[in-house]
Amino acid sequence: MLQYLLGDRHHSDVMRLLGEVKISPYSFIELNLLVKSKNIIVREVMAFYKALSDLLNYRAIRTFPIKPEYHGEAFRLREKYKFLTYFDSLHAALVIVENLEIISYDRELCKDYRIKVQPPRQVYWLIRHKDDSA
Repeated sequence: MLQYLLGDRHHSDVMRLLGEVKISPYSFIELNLLVKSKNIIVREVMAFYKALSDLLNYRAIRTFPIKPEYHGEAFRLREKYKFLTYFDSLHAALVIVENLEIISYDRELCKDYRIKVQPPRQVYWLIRHKDDSA
């Protein structure tokens, strides 16, 4: 995702393959906690969030709205899969409720059959070879 945000040379291919890009709203809460706990060091917090906002707007990346259904599904997932973290359960719940596919290396997310996960390497291969299949 970072390469996408920073202007990866495959940006247009990725956009054709993926279409609209949206981020889980819980990503920002998770990021904020990482900054607050100093796991991510940010010297100028206000400037950081302004730059992030500008970047997301420039790349037309939106967030999903927060829905109570996500929290209910996340609770169910945490009960069933004890290894899931709080934020992973929320991201996974959004994917399940919205019937989405995610691009991730996280194999733990694959343990629920309703979560469709594509590894980035496979998506990259599809992008590189999409014209070969025509």
